[in-house]
Amino acid sequence: MTLTFQNKSFINTLTSKPGIIIWYSRIPDILRSIVSNSKYHHIRPQANEIFKKEDFICPVFSKEEINTINGFKALKKQIEWISGRYLIKQMVQHIFLKTTPLDHITLSYLDQGAPYVTNCPDIPISLSHSNDYTTVACCKNKHQTIGIDIEKITKKPDIFFLKTAFTQNEILNLKDNAAHIFKNWTIKEAYLKYIKKGFNESLHKVEVINNEIVHNQKKINVDVYSTFLNEYVLSLISD
Repeated sequence: MTLTFQNKSFINTLTSKPGIIIWYSRIPDILRSIVSNSKYHHIRPQANEIFKKEDFICPVFSKEEINTINGFKALKKQIEWISGRYLIKQMVQHIFLKTTPLDHITLSYLDQGAPYVTNCPDIPISLSHSNDYTTVACCKNKHQTIGIDIEKITKKPDIFFLKTAFTQNEILNLKDNAAHIFKNWTIKEAYLKYIKKGFNESLHKVEVINNEIVHNQKKINVDVYSTFLNEYVLSLISD
């Protein structure tokens, strides 16, 4: 389904289960809608640019956020940050903070890197990006927790990546194709976001086998949602 509020037809919507909303969009489409200078549409490989408030078609970012954008050393990182923050701001405004301007909706971070909405920290959010896509998720129930990840499916990872990302038990249960490997990887990364630790937790303490998660040798009771979007796989973990 494609979202069309305020003519934003470039935002696509998924619903993993009632109350949880997932948006995903192509980064170039987001840029064309909010950045006035077309040179930002081709982002690899370039050094960083200095963005100014007037570079954006509408007020999206605060002065502090623009300073953050200009602090990144690569344009790719700047564009990923801009796209993810824009999408999560739109989602939070659309669902919760309907009268709050986008540039007044900001994100802060917990000690281990998990993002939250500064002016409404109990809103469950998560975001991810890969290659040309960015995705965000939000839960209407403020007592739930979510984590999302998206990855582009490329060639089958080598054994070094497999041994780094997965336990031997996981490797033995992986199918011999790239799509299944990347699916399991997105589930694991989404779970690390779900527990608000990211890569601060050891990858080998979390196992993903047959869409079930074991953490510290204990089965975790969570919902696992995965879907393939052309060359991408997206996974979301929720209570």
